[in-house]
Amino acid sequence: MPLPRITTKRQRVQGLLLAAALLLPFATLSGNPFLRMDIAKMTLFLAGIPLRIDQFYLVLLVILLAVASFLLTTALLGRVWCGWLCPQTVFNDVAELLSGTLLMPKMHSLARPIEHAVALFISLLIAFNLFCWFMPPAQVAGFLFDVHGHPVMGVTFLLLTLFGYLNLTLVKRSFCRSYCPYGRFQTALMDAGTLNLSFLEETRDRCLRCSACVRTCPMTIDIRDGFQIECIGCGRCIDACRGVMEKRVGGDGLIDYRFGTVKGTGFRLGKTTAALLLVTLLLAAGLVWGVAGRNQHAFAVQRVATAAPRLLPDGSQALAWRAIIGNRSETDQVYSIRMAGEPVNSVELLGQTDNIRVGANQHHEVIFMIHVASTARPPEKIVLQLLCGDRPAGSVSVSP
Repeated sequence: MPLPRITTKRQRVQGLLLAAALLLPFATLSGNPFLRMDIAKMTLFLAGIPLRIDQFYLVLLVILLAVASFLLTTALLGRVWCGWLCPQTVFNDVAELLSGTLLMPKMHSLARPIEHAVALFISLLIAFNLFCWFMPPAQVAGFLFDVHGHPVMGVTFLLLTLFGYLNLTLVKRSFCRSYCPYGRFQTALMDAGTLNLSFLEETRDRCLRCSACVRTCPMTIDIRDGFQIECIGCGRCIDACRGVMEKRVGGDGLIDYRFGTVKGTGFRLGKTTAALLLVTLLLAAGLVWGVAGRNQHAFAVQRVATAAPRLLPDGSQALAWRAIIGNRSETDQVYSIRMAGEPVNSVELLGQTDNIRVGANQHHEVIFMIHVASTARPPEKIVLQLLCGDRPAGSVSVSP
Protein backbone atom coordinates (compact mmCIF):
# COMPACT_ATOMS: atom_id res chain seq x y z
CA MET A 1 0.00 0.00 0.00
CA PRO A 2 1.48 3.39 -0.96
CA LEU A 3 2.59 5.47 1.98
CA PRO A 4 1.81 9.23 2.16
CA ARG A 5 4.45 11.59 0.81
CA ILE A 6 5.92 14.73 2.37
CA THR A 7 7.03 16.39 -0.88
CA THR A 8 3.51 17.20 -2.06
CA LYS A 9 2.67 18.89 1.24
CA ARG A 10 5.91 20.85 1.22
CA GLN A 11 5.34 22.05 -2.34
CA ARG A 12 1.82 23.22 -1.47
CA VAL A 13 3.11 25.21 1.48
CA GLN A 14 5.86 26.77 -0.63
CA GLY A 15 3.34 27.56 -3.37
CA LEU A 16 1.17 29.43 -0.88
CA LEU A 17 4.22 31.36 0.37
CA LEU A 18 5.21 32.35 -3.16
CA ALA A 19 1.65 33.39 -4.00
CA ALA A 20 1.51 35.54 -0.87
CA ALA A 21 4.89 37.16 -1.61
CA LEU A 22 3.93 37.94 -5.21
CA LEU A 23 0.33 39.05 -4.66
CA LEU A 24 0.41 40.90 -1.32
CA PRO A 25 2.13 44.00 -2.79
CA PHE A 26 -0.91 44.34 -5.08
CA ALA A 27 -3.50 43.80 -2.32
CA THR A 28 -5.33 46.80 -0.86
CA LEU A 29 -7.69 47.32 2.05
CA SER A 30 -9.82 50.45 2.46
CA GLY A 31 -7.83 52.07 -0.33
CA ASN A 32 -4.48 51.46 1.39
CA PRO A 33 -1.84 48.81 0.64
CA PHE A 34 -2.53 45.71 2.70
CA LEU A 35 1.14 45.30 3.67
CA ARG A 36 3.93 47.62 2.59
CA MET A 37 6.73 49.76 3.99
CA ASP A 38 6.11 52.79 1.77
CA ILE A 39 9.40 54.70 1.60
CA ALA A 40 7.99 57.79 -0.13
CA LYS A 41 5.28 58.22 2.50
CA MET A 42 7.54 57.04 5.37
CA THR A 43 4.64 54.83 6.40
CA LEU A 44 4.24 51.16 7.29
CA PHE A 45 0.90 49.82 6.09
CA LEU A 46 -0.14 46.92 8.29
CA ALA A 47 -3.41 45.23 7.25
CA GLY A 48 -4.33 48.50 5.57
CA ILE A 49 -3.65 50.57 8.71
CA PRO A 50 -1.04 53.32 8.14
CA LEU A 51 1.68 53.66 10.79
CA ARG A 52 3.86 56.67 10.05
CA ILE A 53 7.49 56.82 11.04
CA ASP A 54 6.63 59.29 13.82
CA GLN A 55 4.75 56.38 15.42
CA PHE A 56 8.01 54.51 15.65
CA TYR A 57 7.04 52.72 18.84
CA LEU A 58 4.34 50.86 16.88
CA VAL A 59 6.76 50.04 14.05
CA LEU A 60 9.19 48.75 16.69
CA LEU A 61 6.44 46.56 18.13
CA VAL A 62 5.82 45.12 14.66
CA ILE A 63 9.53 44.28 14.29
CA LEU A 64 9.71 42.73 17.77
CA LEU A 65 6.56 40.70 17.10
CA ALA A 66 8.03 39.40 13.84
CA VAL A 67 11.25 38.38 15.63
CA ALA A 68 9.36 36.71 18.49
CA SER A 69 7.11 34.84 16.04
CA PHE A 70 10.16 33.63 14.13
CA LEU A 71 11.79 32.38 17.33
CA LEU A 72 8.55 30.69 18.39
CA THR A 73 8.35 28.94 15.02
CA THR A 74 11.92 27.75 15.51
CA ALA A 75 11.22 26.41 19.01
CA LEU A 76 8.11 24.59 17.77
CA LEU A 77 9.14 23.30 14.34
CA GLY A 78 12.92 23.23 14.55
CA ARG A 79 14.65 23.00 11.17
CA VAL A 80 11.33 22.73 9.31
CA TRP A 81 11.76 26.48 8.77
CA CYS A 82 14.90 25.74 6.75
CA GLY A 83 13.45 22.96 4.63
CA TRP A 84 9.95 24.34 4.08
CA LEU A 85 9.80 28.11 4.62
CA CYS A 86 13.22 29.74 4.22
CA PRO A 87 13.44 31.88 1.03
CA GLN A 88 16.82 30.34 0.16
CA THR A 89 15.27 26.87 0.14
CA VAL A 90 12.01 27.90 -1.53
CA PHE A 91 13.72 29.61 -4.47
CA ASN A 92 16.14 26.72 -4.98
CA ASP A 93 13.27 24.23 -4.86
CA VAL A 94 11.29 26.29 -7.39
CA ALA A 95 14.32 26.59 -9.69
CA GLU A 96 14.88 22.83 -9.58
CA LEU A 97 11.17 22.12 -10.17
CA LEU A 98 10.91 24.49 -13.14
CA SER A 99 14.15 23.25 -14.69
CA GLY A 100 13.01 19.63 -14.35
CA THR A 101 9.61 20.46 -15.85
CA LEU A 102 11.08 22.31 -18.85
CA LEU A 103 13.73 19.68 -19.50
CA MET A 104 11.98 17.34 -21.93
CA PRO A 105 13.26 13.79 -22.67
CA LYS A 106 16.36 13.62 -24.89
CA MET A 107 17.16 17.28 -24.09
CA HIS A 108 20.03 16.64 -21.66
CA SER A 109 22.35 18.86 -23.67
CA LEU A 110 20.10 21.81 -22.82
CA ALA A 111 20.10 21.13 -19.07
CA ARG A 112 22.59 23.87 -18.19
CA PRO A 113 21.09 26.58 -20.45
CA ILE A 114 17.62 25.85 -19.08
CA GLU A 115 18.94 26.01 -15.52
CA HIS A 116 20.53 29.41 -16.16
CA ALA A 117 17.44 30.76 -17.94
CA VAL A 118 15.21 29.69 -15.04
CA ALA A 119 17.63 31.22 -12.51
CA LEU A 120 17.64 34.51 -14.42
CA PHE A 121 13.83 34.56 -14.64
CA ILE A 122 13.41 33.90 -10.91
CA SER A 123 16.07 36.50 -10.06
CA LEU A 124 14.30 39.17 -12.13
CA LEU A 125 11.01 38.32 -10.43
CA ILE A 126 12.60 38.47 -6.96
CA ALA A 127 14.23 41.85 -7.64
CA PHE A 128 10.98 43.34 -8.93
CA ASN A 129 9.03 41.89 -6.00
CA LEU A 130 11.46 43.34 -3.45
CA PHE A 131 10.88 46.85 -4.77
CA CYS A 132 7.12 46.29 -4.63
CA TRP A 133 7.30 45.90 -0.84
CA PHE A 134 8.53 49.51 -0.62
CA MET A 135 6.60 51.32 -3.37
CA PRO A 136 3.51 50.72 -5.52
CA PRO A 137 4.10 48.07 -8.23
CA ALA A 138 2.93 50.41 -11.02
CA GLN A 139 5.46 53.00 -9.85
CA VAL A 140 8.22 50.35 -9.75
CA ALA A 141 7.47 49.35 -13.34
CA GLY A 142 7.42 53.00 -14.46
CA PHE A 143 10.76 53.74 -12.80
CA LEU A 144 12.41 50.65 -14.30
CA PHE A 145 11.24 51.53 -17.80
CA ASP A 146 12.57 55.07 -17.27
CA VAL A 147 16.12 54.02 -16.42
CA HIS A 148 17.64 57.36 -17.46
CA GLY A 149 15.32 59.22 -15.08
CA HIS A 150 16.01 56.85 -12.16
CA PRO A 151 19.54 55.46 -12.64
CA VAL A 152 20.06 54.51 -8.97
CA MET A 153 16.98 52.32 -8.99
CA GLY A 154 18.01 50.75 -12.30
CA VAL A 155 21.48 49.90 -11.00
CA THR A 156 20.05 48.53 -7.75
CA PHE A 157 17.63 46.35 -9.72
CA LEU A 158 20.46 44.94 -11.83
CA LEU A 159 22.62 44.26 -8.75
CA LEU A 160 19.74 42.45 -7.00
CA THR A 161 19.12 40.40 -10.13
CA LEU A 162 22.82 39.52 -10.42
CA PHE A 163 22.97 38.57 -6.74
CA GLY A 164 19.94 36.28 -7.09
CA TYR A 165 21.26 34.74 -10.32
CA LEU A 166 24.67 33.92 -8.81
CA ASN A 167 22.96 32.55 -5.71
CA LEU A 168 20.78 30.16 -7.75
CA THR A 169 23.55 29.04 -10.11
CA LEU A 170 26.70 29.00 -7.97
CA VAL A 171 25.90 29.18 -4.26
CA LYS A 172 22.71 27.09 -4.17
CA ARG A 173 22.42 24.95 -1.05
CA SER A 174 26.07 25.28 -0.04
CA PHE A 175 25.03 28.43 1.83
CA CYS A 176 22.72 26.34 4.07
CA ARG A 177 25.37 23.70 4.59
CA SER A 178 28.44 25.83 5.23
CA TYR A 179 27.58 29.47 5.94
CA CYS A 180 24.10 29.91 7.39
CA PRO A 181 24.29 30.28 11.21
CA TYR A 182 20.64 29.32 11.71
CA GLY A 183 21.38 25.64 12.42
CA ARG A 184 23.70 26.55 15.29
CA PHE A 185 21.25 29.15 16.52
CA GLN A 186 18.33 26.70 16.41
CA THR A 187 20.05 24.21 18.71
CA ALA A 188 19.95 26.82 21.48
CA LEU A 189 16.14 27.00 21.22
CA MET A 190 15.40 23.27 21.18
CA ASP A 191 13.41 21.87 24.06
CA ALA A 192 11.40 18.73 24.84
CA GLY A 193 8.63 19.71 22.44
CA THR A 194 10.64 20.75 19.38
CA LEU A 195 9.82 18.91 16.14
CA ASN A 196 12.74 16.86 14.81
CA LEU A 197 13.42 14.84 11.68
CA SER A 198 14.77 11.53 12.98
CA PHE A 199 15.82 8.07 11.93
CA LEU A 200 13.63 6.00 14.25
CA GLU A 201 15.84 4.05 16.62
CA GLU A 202 13.16 1.51 17.45
CA THR A 203 13.11 0.26 13.84
CA ARG A 204 16.80 0.67 13.00
CA ASP A 205 17.23 -3.10 12.62
CA ARG A 206 14.81 -3.08 9.66
CA CYS A 207 16.99 -0.73 7.58
CA LEU A 208 17.96 -2.33 4.22
CA ARG A 209 21.12 -0.22 3.84
CA CYS A 210 19.85 0.87 0.42
CA SER A 211 21.09 4.47 0.97
CA ALA A 212 18.04 5.91 -0.82
CA CYS A 213 17.79 8.53 1.96
CA VAL A 214 21.40 9.58 1.38
CA ARG A 215 21.06 9.87 -2.40
CA THR A 216 17.99 12.10 -2.19
CA CYS A 217 19.30 14.42 0.56
CA PRO A 218 20.04 17.92 -0.83
CA MET A 219 22.56 18.44 1.97
CA THR A 220 24.40 15.17 1.22
CA ILE A 221 24.18 13.88 4.80
CA ASP A 222 23.21 10.48 6.22
CA ILE A 223 20.19 10.82 8.49
CA ARG A 224 21.03 7.41 10.00
CA ASP A 225 24.00 9.00 11.78
CA GLY A 226 21.65 10.91 14.09
CA PHE A 227 21.08 14.64 14.59
CA GLN A 228 23.23 16.83 12.34
CA ILE A 229 23.27 20.60 12.13
CA GLU A 230 23.35 20.46 8.32
CA CYS A 231 19.93 18.76 8.15
CA ILE A 232 17.26 21.24 6.98
CA GLY A 233 14.28 19.00 7.79
CA CYS A 234 12.91 19.02 4.23
CA GLY A 235 11.54 15.45 4.47
CA ARG A 236 12.98 14.13 1.19
CA CYS A 237 14.60 11.25 3.05
CA ILE A 238 11.18 10.34 4.49
CA ASP A 239 9.72 9.97 1.01
CA ALA A 240 12.76 8.04 -0.26
CA CYS A 241 12.58 5.58 2.63
CA ARG A 242 8.83 5.14 2.27
CA GLY A 243 9.23 4.54 -1.45
CA VAL A 244 11.49 1.56 -0.66
CA MET A 245 9.73 0.20 2.41
CA GLU A 246 6.18 0.33 1.00
CA LYS A 247 7.12 -2.44 -1.41
CA ARG A 248 7.65 -4.82 1.49
CA VAL A 249 4.80 -6.54 3.29
CA GLY A 250 3.72 -4.43 6.24
CA GLY A 251 6.51 -2.00 5.52
CA ASP A 252 6.56 1.45 7.08
CA GLY A 253 9.06 4.24 6.65
CA LEU A 254 11.98 4.29 9.07
CA ILE A 255 12.34 8.09 9.08
CA ASP A 256 9.75 10.58 10.31
CA TYR A 257 9.07 13.85 12.08
CA ARG A 258 8.82 13.51 15.84
CA PHE A 259 8.31 15.90 18.72
CA GLY A 260 11.14 15.53 21.20
CA THR A 261 13.46 12.53 21.14
CA VAL A 262 11.41 9.77 22.79
CA LYS A 263 9.15 7.32 20.93
CA GLY A 264 5.47 8.16 21.23
CA THR A 265 6.10 11.68 22.48
CA GLY A 266 3.36 14.02 21.26
CA PHE A 267 3.42 17.77 21.22
CA ARG A 268 4.08 19.32 24.60
CA LEU A 269 4.90 22.83 25.66
CA GLY A 270 8.51 23.06 26.77
CA LYS A 271 9.87 25.90 28.86
CA THR A 272 11.53 27.67 25.94
CA THR A 273 8.41 27.39 23.79
CA ALA A 274 6.16 28.55 26.61
CA ALA A 275 8.32 31.61 27.28
CA LEU A 276 8.43 32.56 23.58
CA LEU A 277 4.67 32.01 23.24
CA LEU A 278 4.04 34.33 26.20
CA VAL A 279 6.32 37.02 24.75
CA THR A 280 4.64 36.72 21.34
CA LEU A 281 1.15 37.04 22.81
CA LEU A 282 2.16 40.06 24.90
CA LEU A 283 3.70 41.81 21.90
CA ALA A 284 0.64 41.03 19.77
CA ALA A 285 -1.67 42.39 22.47
CA GLY A 286 0.50 45.50 22.84
CA LEU A 287 0.44 46.09 19.10
CA VAL A 288 -3.34 45.74 18.88
CA TRP A 289 -3.80 48.07 21.87
CA GLY A 290 -1.36 50.60 20.43
CA VAL A 291 -2.96 50.66 16.99
CA ALA A 292 -6.49 50.86 18.37
CA GLY A 293 -5.65 53.64 20.83
CA ARG A 294 -3.28 55.71 18.72
CA ASN A 295 -3.94 59.41 18.31
CA GLN A 296 -5.33 60.32 14.89
CA HIS A 297 -3.57 63.69 14.97
CA ALA A 298 0.02 64.82 15.49
CA PHE A 299 1.07 68.30 16.59
CA ALA A 300 4.56 69.64 17.16
CA VAL A 301 5.79 73.25 17.41
CA GLN A 302 9.34 74.60 17.37
CA ARG A 303 11.12 77.92 16.98
CA VAL A 304 12.41 78.81 13.54
CA ALA A 305 16.08 78.93 14.48
CA THR A 306 17.14 80.83 11.39
CA ALA A 307 14.68 83.69 11.97
CA ALA A 308 15.60 86.36 14.52
CA PRO A 309 12.84 88.08 16.54
CA ARG A 310 11.26 90.76 14.37
CA LEU A 311 10.92 94.24 15.95
CA LEU A 312 7.87 96.10 14.66
CA PRO A 313 7.60 99.94 14.38
CA ASP A 314 5.40 100.15 17.50
CA GLY A 315 8.12 98.48 19.59
CA SER A 316 6.41 95.08 19.77
CA GLN A 317 8.14 91.93 18.64
CA ALA A 318 7.10 88.85 16.69
CA LEU A 319 8.73 85.45 16.92
CA ALA A 320 8.57 82.95 14.06
CA TRP A 321 7.42 79.41 14.90
CA ARG A 322 7.01 76.29 12.81
CA ALA A 323 4.07 73.93 13.41
CA ILE A 324 3.98 70.39 12.01
CA ILE A 325 0.48 68.95 11.83
CA GLY A 326 -0.08 65.26 11.09
CA ASN A 327 -3.35 63.78 9.92
CA ARG A 328 -3.30 60.02 10.54
CA SER A 329 -6.94 59.49 9.61
CA GLU A 330 -8.27 58.17 6.30
CA THR A 331 -9.95 61.44 5.27
CA ASP A 332 -8.80 65.03 4.68
CA GLN A 333 -9.07 67.29 7.74
CA VAL A 334 -9.12 71.03 8.37
CA TYR A 335 -7.18 72.31 11.40
CA SER A 336 -6.64 75.56 13.25
CA ILE A 337 -4.22 76.70 15.95
CA ARG A 338 -5.39 78.61 19.01
CA MET A 339 -4.02 79.73 22.37
CA ALA A 340 -5.58 77.65 25.11
CA GLY A 341 -6.98 79.10 28.32
CA GLU A 342 -8.02 82.67 28.96
CA PRO A 343 -7.24 85.13 26.14
CA VAL A 344 -4.07 87.17 26.67
CA ASN A 345 -4.53 90.66 25.27
CA SER A 346 -0.82 91.29 24.96
CA VAL A 347 -0.16 88.12 22.91
CA GLU A 348 -1.67 87.09 19.61
CA LEU A 349 -1.02 84.63 16.81
CA LEU A 350 -0.32 85.96 13.32
CA GLY A 351 -0.07 84.13 10.02
CA GLN A 352 -1.69 80.90 8.84
CA THR A 353 -3.44 79.56 11.89
CA ASP A 354 -6.90 78.90 10.36
CA ASN A 355 -8.21 76.63 7.62
CA ILE A 356 -5.10 74.46 7.51
CA ARG A 357 -6.07 71.58 5.23
CA VAL A 358 -4.08 68.34 5.66
CA GLY A 359 -4.64 65.32 3.42
CA ALA A 360 -5.31 61.82 4.68
CA ASN A 361 -2.22 60.21 6.18
CA GLN A 362 -0.20 63.35 5.42
CA HIS A 363 1.87 65.89 7.34
CA HIS A 364 1.77 69.62 6.72
CA GLU A 365 4.10 72.39 7.91
CA VAL A 366 2.99 75.97 8.58
CA ILE A 367 4.89 79.05 9.74
CA PHE A 368 3.18 81.49 12.08
CA MET A 369 4.19 84.33 14.42
CA ILE A 370 3.66 84.89 18.12
CA HIS A 371 3.20 88.66 18.51
CA VAL A 372 3.91 90.22 21.93
CA ALA A 373 2.87 93.84 22.58
CA SER A 374 5.60 96.34 23.48
CA THR A 375 3.89 97.28 26.75
CA ALA A 376 3.69 93.72 28.00
CA ARG A 377 6.17 91.29 29.38
CA PRO A 378 6.22 88.03 27.41
CA PRO A 379 4.52 85.21 29.33
CA GLU A 380 6.74 82.41 30.53
CA LYS A 381 4.57 79.79 28.85
CA ILE A 382 1.87 79.70 26.20
CA VAL A 383 -0.26 76.62 25.53
CA LEU A 384 -1.01 76.23 21.85
CA GLN A 385 -3.98 74.04 21.01
CA LEU A 386 -4.66 72.24 17.73
CA LEU A 387 -8.32 72.07 16.74
CA CYS A 388 -9.74 69.69 14.15
CA GLY A 389 -12.93 71.46 13.21
CA ASP A 390 -14.11 72.51 16.66
CA ARG A 391 -12.68 69.47 18.48
CA PRO A 392 -9.37 69.57 20.42
CA ALA A 393 -6.79 67.42 18.64
CA GLY A 394 -3.61 68.19 20.58
CA SER A 395 -1.68 70.81 22.51
CA VAL A 396 1.89 71.87 23.19
CA SER A 397 3.52 74.39 25.53
CA VAL A 398 6.03 76.93 24.22
CA SER A 399 8.07 79.69 25.83
CA PRO A 400 8.15 82.83 23.68
